[in-house]
Amino acid sequence: MKFNVGPETVTKIGFTHVSQPEEMGALVFENLQPEIKAAPIVILGVTPNKIEEMELLRGFIEKNQEAGSRYDVVIVEPMLPYVELFREAVYIPIKDEMPRLVEGINKARAEGLRVAVIVPNIYSSQLLESNPVWKLKNEYQLDVTSLSVSTYPVTREQEQHFEPKCLDGGAVDPAGTSAFGCMIRNTARRTHRRKLEPNKYSTLLEQTGPKDYLILFNRN
Repeated sequence: MKFNVGPETVTKIGFTHVSQPEEMGALVFENLQPEIKAAPIVILGVTPNKIEEMELLRGFIEKNQEAGSRYDVVIVEPMLPYVELFREAVYIPIKDEMPRLVEGINKARAEGLRVAVIVPNIYSSQLLESNPVWKLKNEYQLDVTSLSVSTYPVTREQEQHFEPKCLDGGAVDPAGTSAFGCMIRNTARRTHRRKLEPNKYSTLLEQTGPKDYLILFNRN
């Protein structure tokens, strides 16, 4: 018997390889054009300390230059490394200054501007309760779309040490991030028998909720 664990998902970009992170960013935009155009507020998440994930997001933003689709305002969590990749960004500590963030988003939207916010991926995933994107949706009533980038385990052995941890069987989840970790693990398991091309990046794009997307991205 086969049991599904976690919510149903939809594959938007099947397992593939790219030569540069920006290439995957462009592919994400190309495959989600209608969804992106309908998303005036997007929350973009990355694994902290992974410059290639920031480069992926840069590729996504740079590819999206069509009127009515491009993001006019980019806000970055300043605790993230490599924020200098987004030279014209506004820096706001998302968790500590959320009222300021919401005020900035609302002001931009009142002027007809579209907003992208770059944060750690545990802040952006809509699979988690009470994280910053949950608060933006539920406490501030903002209509947000999330794209979360993450590395992933390529073997069962690597799963044991991967963060965020996936805790099965109702185990206590003190960090509150297990649902995201389990989605990464379960999605990644579909790739375990796939051949990894050397000197490239292996990646895929999965829709994990109505306005929530997961990008798995590893340097081979």
